[in-house]
Amino acid sequence: MIRKFRNKDMKEILRLEKKAFPKTPYDEPIFIHYTQTYPDNFLVYVEESSDKIFGYIIFRPSGYIISIAVDPMHRRKGIGTKLVEEVLKVTNSYAKVEVRESNKIAQMFYKKLGFFQSGSIIGFYDNEDAIVYDTQ
Repeated sequence: MIRKFRNKDMKEILRLEKKAFPKTPYDEPIFIHYTQTYPDNFLVYVEESSDKIFGYIIFRPSGYIISIAVDPMHRRKGIGTKLVEEVLKVTNSYAKVEVRESNKIAQMFYKKLGFFQSGSIIGFYDNEDAIVYDTQ
C-alpha cells in the first residue's frame, strides 16, 4: 500500500536509507526538510499487515524525482514501479530523474517504465556524471 509519509515513519525511513544507500545515505535533517517542503509528495510503500516500510519516493510537484529507495531485500517485486507510477498519476504522466552513470540497473528500470535519456550532467555526483531521464 502506498501512503503519505508520517512523522512516526522517520526511524524506518532512516533504516531503509542506510540499507539502500550505504555509502551516501540522507540523514534525518534532509528528510525533515523534505517532509516540510513536499508534505504531499513524500510517499511510502508499506506492508499493510505490519506497516513496515519497504520503499519511499520523494518528488516535486513538477514531477522531478528527488529520491527513491526500495529495501534491497524487497527489490524486483514491483515496489519501485508502483512508487513511480504514483508520481506519474499525480503529475500528468511526467517525471524526471538523474541516475548515476554507473548505475546500469536504475537506468534499465527507468527505461522499462518509459523514460528516455534526455541529457547528462557532468560531475553531478561529485566524482561521477549523471544521466538525465524523463518521460517526455
